[in-house]
Amino acid sequence: MMEHHRNSELSRDYVKSNITLVTESRQEARFRKRLARRAPIRSASRFVPQDPNETPEHHFPLQTISSRSAQSRFINRYDSREILILIDGSCVNNGSRDQTTKPSSGGCSFTFKGPGRYGSDVEHPFKDANYNDGGMVGFPLEKCGPGGESYNATSNRAKLRAVIAALEFRDWQEEGWRRIVVATDLKYVVDGAISHLPTWVRRGWRTSRLKKVVNRDLWEELNGVIENLQRRGTSISFWLLRSGSLAKTRSALVRETKDAAREAAIEHTDETALEFTRLCGIML
Repeated sequence: MMEHHRNSELSRDYVKSNITLVTESRQEARFRKRLARRAPIRSASRFVPQDPNETPEHHFPLQTISSRSAQSRFINRYDSREILILIDGSCVNNGSRDQTTKPSSGGCSFTFKGPGRYGSDVEHPFKDANYNDGGMVGFPLEKCGPGGESYNATSNRAKLRAVIAALEFRDWQEEGWRRIVVATDLKYVVDGAISHLPTWVRRGWRTSRLKKVVNRDLWEELNGVIENLQRRGTSISFWLLRSGSLAKTRSALVRETKDAAREAAIEHTDETALEFTRLCGIML
């Protein structure tokens, strides 16, 4: 039976039509692991588009390959074994620690397929009672990370969290995709996943200036998710949509995904999800 929660704590997993939310305390054993200095890291790769001015939706037009999935996907027009997921994150009062003002509130979003039968409205599974199958999901950045520690919301953390949610949303490898391309406009996420993560681990989670690496919990979580997909035959690449580029400014998909993250951050300013929660798409 579906239970609809509107308070700040999600005490149990619940289903809203095709999306299941599973809180950290009720999840099975994870593939997350603490990364010590000598831990092997399987870095993601960098995606280089055929044309740097090509928008994500043109490079990856919405298609359906029935032999892999009954649902539409953004499939690479130059390689039908690759799909695109676009992510974004936003933050109100970015990183604020001032208790006299409104605390920071983060929102995350990802888009994995095209508009559903009701158009391109955003689905907010933490809040909405019905799912509209539009393929764009917006959700709050949880107060706690994967491990239970509390963190201040930042836009960097929100976007990194969005990547994890998108890659965990479906058992993508079961659909037979060789590669998932994650598109984002945040260099921090792209460079971190491709090159910085192995260096941070070797340095004992210190930057080149010997400062502690922020968001370690999410970086370790992302590493586990990527390794799990790679082990099952699906690699991950990151496409950096540079500021001012035609690929970004001409894309309606980029704008809509960004708006979804902002909406999620604003909608949940007074109703922040507390516990780290996995979003599971079912038959989507």
